[in-house]
Amino acid sequence: MGAAIFVAEASRVQIAWQNPFEADSLFLMKPEHVPGDYGFDPLGYAINKPDAWLRDMKMKELNNGRVAMIAISGMVAQELVEGVNLLPADYVVGVGGPDGLKMLEDAAFSAAANAAAEKAAVALMR
Repeated sequence: MGAAIFVAEASRVQIAWQNPFEADSLFLMKPEHVPGDYGFDPLGYAINKPDAWLRDMKMKELNNGRVAMIAISGMVAQELVEGVNLLPADYVVGVGGPDGLKMLEDAAFSAAANAAAEKAAVALMR
């Protein structure tokens, strides 16, 4: 995973940033580069679209990302205040509480063991 991140970041730097040995100072973006535009459009959604439409879609995507960050922050705050998991998977199987994860693991293991034993018994009966 680290290698994939390295390759993605290295290509991003090559596309957007000036060579520090050729630029007047460090950390300068290329003058023709638009932040966030790395030419990734595999389905061709932006081909032959007017600039106003592209600006509108970029603003919508940015606003959706902001709303998602606020929503995640609210979820994390709720977990911290209430002290319980936001996703009630442990309560669905009826093993909530402070030891809910351990009880959930035990319930899953015993259910799997019971299912395997039942399958083996059915195979022996045939």
